[in-house]
Amino acid sequence: MKIAIIGSGIAAFEAAGTARTLSPEAEIVLYSRERVRPYRRPALSRMASEEVSEVQFYIKPQAFYDENRIRLELGRTLTAFDPDVRQLKFDAGETESYDKLLLATGAHCFLPPVPGMELDGVMSLREYADLERLRARLDAGVGRVVVIGGGLLGLELAQSLLERGCEVTVVESCPVLLPRNLDEEAAAVVQAMLGKVKKLTLLFGSSVSSILGEGGRVRGVELPGQTVPADLVMVSAGARANIAEAAAAGLKCNRGIVTDCLMKTSAPDVYAAGDCAEAGGASYGLYEAARMMGAAAARNMLGEAQPFVPQVYPARLSVFGLKIFSAGTLSGARCEVEHNPETGVFRKLFYNEAGCLAGCILVGDLRDALKLQNQIAVS
Repeated sequence: MKIAIIGSGIAAFEAAGTARTLSPEAEIVLYSRERVRPYRRPALSRMASEEVSEVQFYIKPQAFYDENRIRLELGRTLTAFDPDVRQLKFDAGETESYDKLLLATGAHCFLPPVPGMELDGVMSLREYADLERLRARLDAGVGRVVVIGGGLLGLELAQSLLERGCEVTVVESCPVLLPRNLDEEAAAVVQAMLGKVKKLTLLFGSSVSSILGEGGRVRGVELPGQTVPADLVMVSAGARANIAEAAAAGLKCNRGIVTDCLMKTSAPDVYAAGDCAEAGGASYGLYEAARMMGAAAARNMLGEAQPFVPQVYPARLSVFGLKIFSAGTLSGARCEVEHNPETGVFRKLFYNEAGCLAGCILVGDLRDALKLQNQIAVS
């Protein structure tokens, strides 16, 4: 049996490893448009400013794939597939067959529809090739950067750009900081602390109306009532699932490739996992969720009826010397708050009507993070 996996993120890697454990004889091939073996995608933001060892960056060394007979076909882009005849077509025109197919095609950066997105100097950071282009641009000299999007990844990227000596302005359309990860009280505490960071400007509740250029190159961004000069604009405004090939093949798609709890799509013997998948009506876009989806997909491809069961997926952020952790539901019947303005430590626990812990936010002191996460998981 040939198991074909499209993609090279954590979902694809986990599926390949799990499949090999369960089926020593299966032919397992991982096809990826990227030219490097599977790596830890969350590391990309900090790699704009610091070197990361191969052990930290790559999920496994090449020897792992050789020893487990997992064939890596890098630099091959899937352009179409036909589930009726179980055939894959790639960008060079070549075709491959499969018995079981896993789509782990990930997601791409969302580019807001504003004038100027096509200018030289507008970039995003999603894959290793993006990182190489960003490093080259920074090495050539960049003084002022605007980051469109103030989410977790946008703030991590802002820190790396500051460490490279840039002046950074973060523009976020939401009026409060990290609304998915903090409530208004916690957001105000964190935003006040970030406001003290030198060479960092945070503009919340503001949207870019256009990106300005001169001679085809970025020169700034236009906001309501002001213009912010920039030599580089980084877009970190969310992601959209890569579903084009699946939709063209007739698979049911909404925000992602629709799957059931076994990661099965609407086509026979075709599964989806990771950021491209919409499992049970939900899209996660989270590293740990993608890992679990990949493992579940492999088990179900090989005949085990093991559903993907969502867990409590916490958010962690460590930027500008500030550590943040949040998990669960950030509201409840009652809450407990502790805040020490001198140390910056903030702690807020949310309880449901039954008196069980439903969610938490920690800033500064994260020693109880795992304990609280486990309490939320069993509530």
